[in-house]
Amino acid sequence: MTCWPFNARELTITPWRATTTFSTGLLSSSRSRERLARWCDVKPRKIYWRVTSTEEETRRVPKQPGLGKVLLPAALLIALLQSGCGGPYVFQQGLGQLDISVNRVPLDDESLQASLDEAQRGRMSWIPRVIEFARDELGLEPGDSYTSYFDTGGGPVSYTVVASHPLALIPYQWCFPLIGCVPYKGYFDPEDARAEALALRKAGWDAEVFPVEAYSTLGWFSDPLLSGMLSLSMPELVELLLHELTHRTLYIPSQSQLNEGFATHMGREGAHLFFQRYPEAASRDELDEYHRAIERDSQYSELISRLKNDLDSLYRRPAPRERKLARKKELFSTATSAARELFSVDTITLSSNARVVASETYKAQLVQLARLQKKMGGHPRKLLEALREARDRGDGELEKLLEAGSI
Repeated sequence: MTCWPFNARELTITPWRATTTFSTGLLSSSRSRERLARWCDVKPRKIYWRVTSTEEETRRVPKQPGLGKVLLPAALLIALLQSGCGGPYVFQQGLGQLDISVNRVPLDDESLQASLDEAQRGRMSWIPRVIEFARDELGLEPGDSYTSYFDTGGGPVSYTVVASHPLALIPYQWCFPLIGCVPYKGYFDPEDARAEALALRKAGWDAEVFPVEAYSTLGWFSDPLLSGMLSLSMPELVELLLHELTHRTLYIPSQSQLNEGFATHMGREGAHLFFQRYPEAASRDELDEYHRAIERDSQYSELISRLKNDLDSLYRRPAPRERKLARKKELFSTATSAARELFSVDTITLSSNARVVASETYKAQLVQLARLQKKMGGHPRKLLEALREARDRGDGELEKLLEAGSI
């Protein structure tokens, strides 16, 4: 096997030639080293990348099936590294994304189909229709996402770190080129995620690590169907696909609450419309349980909202730090008991502000968006068009539009 770097200009693969070197310090985790070993017949002591653009080299290189979609993002990754943006973090995340892009298979792959059970094949058979519905009915832009499959090996595809000030509901922000500032940081390797959270706790922040079942590359890559997604019920799968396709279609830098809130809204609204169109896509029991799950989630959001208000009131009150921390612990204990009763499980533990700000990122603007959609005729496509137009106009138009949903 050959280890292939990428040609940024011509978007074709070029043979191995070393010009820029990244040492093994960037491959600190075992998972990153294993990924490299799968691609190259060399031990990962050093990794070499070269960006070329000559027509002669382009003509000499055979095309590699399945790799074309990763070339532009790989070139972007190299550019970020060479400009000092992200350094080791961007490099390791690039390895994780390349692992997914290189090792995915088409949905109709015979060995894949043979490895799935009947229920999984049944859910997968509906995906082309979900994509068609997303494009034609909702106005989303799927590209060629969800035409391939990647096996995550039975675990989450990635992990995200969320942090908050310990005595204020102020999320820690990470800032990156192109996507702006966000209140979370993703990792493919759980060791790296836990190390980041530990470092934040040592620095005095509340921090938690959450597993991720799916994510969007915002159109830079063709996102594959992940193996864990086939364990979802059909309604859950449709909602998740539409959620991620919304991110691919509309993303506003440094507007995480709006981005996640709108994707959550579109996922649920779109799933509702999809099953109106295709009621045979899910059993009655699946749909009933899905609606019960949404109701429980709504109750959980109300629980978190009450906790948020109580915490906010506590943190604004003039009182000694020790007293605030003691009362904070009591509030989280009460919320934990309520959450365990709601979901009928005893494994839920609410203990840090990170959990609250994570929930708020996804849920804070749902009511506002629902009101705005109603004012626009009640169809989610109209809301998407309005948000996109307001974003493109600039000059505070997006803020004005969202204010209309607050009334």
